[in-house]
Amino acid sequence: MRHGKWCILLKLVISAVMLNAVSVFTCLAEDGQTTVQQLEEMVVHGSDINPGISMQPGKTTIELDEFSVIGDTDNVMDVLKTQAVVDFRGENDLDPGVDSIYLRGFESYRFVTALDGVTIQRTGGNGGSNLVDYATLPPFLIDRVEIIPGPHSAMVDAKAIGGAINFVSKAPQTTESLKPDLIVKGGYRTYNTMNSTLSAQGAVSKVSYDLAYRKYRTDGYLRNSASDMDTVYGRLGLVLPQDGFITLGASYSDADRERPVNNPAKDGSDYDPDYPVTSGTSLDPGQNPTWDSLSYNYRLNYQQALPIGRINLGAFYGKANRDRYYTSGTKLVHYDTHWWQQGGKITDTVGWTANHTTTLGFDYALMHDDLIEDEKTKRIDKQGSFLQHQWRIRPWLNLKLGVRYEDLNVWMSGNDQIYERHFAELIPKSFVTWDLGVLAAWLHDTSLSAGVSKIWHAPDAQFIYRGRSRVGKDLEPEHGMGYDLILSRRLWHDVAIKIDYSFYEIKDYFVSATNVDKVHRNGVDVELNGHIIDPLSFYLTYAWQDFKHKGDDKNLFDESYLNATGYPAIDRTYGVGLSFKL
Repeated sequence: MRHGKWCILLKLVISAVMLNAVSVFTCLAEDGQTTVQQLEEMVVHGSDINPGISMQPGKTTIELDEFSVIGDTDNVMDVLKTQAVVDFRGENDLDPGVDSIYLRGFESYRFVTALDGVTIQRTGGNGGSNLVDYATLPPFLIDRVEIIPGPHSAMVDAKAIGGAINFVSKAPQTTESLKPDLIVKGGYRTYNTMNSTLSAQGAVSKVSYDLAYRKYRTDGYLRNSASDMDTVYGRLGLVLPQDGFITLGASYSDADRERPVNNPAKDGSDYDPDYPVTSGTSLDPGQNPTWDSLSYNYRLNYQQALPIGRINLGAFYGKANRDRYYTSGTKLVHYDTHWWQQGGKITDTVGWTANHTTTLGFDYALMHDDLIEDEKTKRIDKQGSFLQHQWRIRPWLNLKLGVRYEDLNVWMSGNDQIYERHFAELIPKSFVTWDLGVLAAWLHDTSLSAGVSKIWHAPDAQFIYRGRSRVGKDLEPEHGMGYDLILSRRLWHDVAIKIDYSFYEIKDYFVSATNVDKVHRNGVDVELNGHIIDPLSFYLTYAWQDFKHKGDDKNLFDESYLNATGYPAIDRTYGVGLSFKL
């Protein structure tokens, strides 16, 4: 195996660090010292500005209980859509949708969506669709959302070219009263949109419980775009010593969705003036397309400070299906697809001193589907090992170095055949932050950060099933480098700005089932927020990106082909909001 020696080396390094950690912290534990040192991220002072928003050079955090949006927050998408770096491209703005957002212009199979640091995994359908259904995420259990642009973290899947969006659950809490908190919420708005939630949360001693039922339906504003979703959540938690807890959660979701159709039909007939003019879909009125799904998921989350460091363990198991119906002439077309996914992730964060913190860990995912002759078939077997060290070299200089080794087997199908592929790679990452206040007094509360990291992404979910279309069995992994340069500054009072310029060079970029020679991506992300007056805060976000085909084979692909096969075009997005605290 090409990278076998690197895998062995990385595992030996991780083992050595863990053994050293055990010996060091065992001695500390014997002396009664059980506190684990944590090296904080370098931030611009005063950057916890707009209620609910915290900006760091490489991450933006949104606290859901504090952050305000216009209108009710029906789902997590209402919060994500306020950030320009997150581009909502769903068919129906009233439904959070499936794979409905892009991060830095990259679709679902080029960025990570995670829950408590564990990537939400699924093989998806034809072309890698149906990876993440954002309607099934429980907003009442989400504490905060972390948006981490760029490929600079060794702790997430290698597919995180655009970055990662991590939903962090609320930790279980003890209460003095046995009386549960019962909350009933309901709302009605345009297009016959109704949202109702019934939840109960409480605790008995150190054991907590969370239960909720959510009903959401809408007629949608496009023709044939109604949605009707029922979701049930349940979670048990146990509060542990040393700032620890363990939770076991389960969810069940039943979603019935119509698919939007052209209005009028492609031949210009059957126009309904009650709906806006739409075109570009493959389906016309009268075909009555639907996309229904059932899913259930189980998740384990454990965190605790132990003598060997701060342990985080997450595990998941889930099954989902999708029923797709539409008519073609006099024929009823039906596709019923099932997915199974399981896996987990464990990390150990060791604070050696106030200036040195090491995180090491392992993640694993195993995915099946029944796209081959309706039989449960193994599709992706993926494992990753990672090691990351954060070093505060000086009070004004913070360096983060990491390396990830990812190894995966993929079983692709097409043209009635199965092709097994194996991929493995060592992927270095780096990120440095420099507090410029050391240079001059007027640069106080100003920092400059740079990220330089390798990009490597093997063909996986988007190519495992392609029906009778071209199969990706001969594809090579896309690879290259990603660079970020970030300026953060507090302007006045608590108003702060963050400007991030990014440049990617990606070779063997996937377009349909083809490797194109090379693409360049340039992007600018801007975040500005703070208080206008004490009770009135604001946020403003802007994102711009430009993808260019720079390879020797650029004459083989015209722009219309590239855009039609998922190649992003020039894109600008904005987000703005005001919040008045009474």
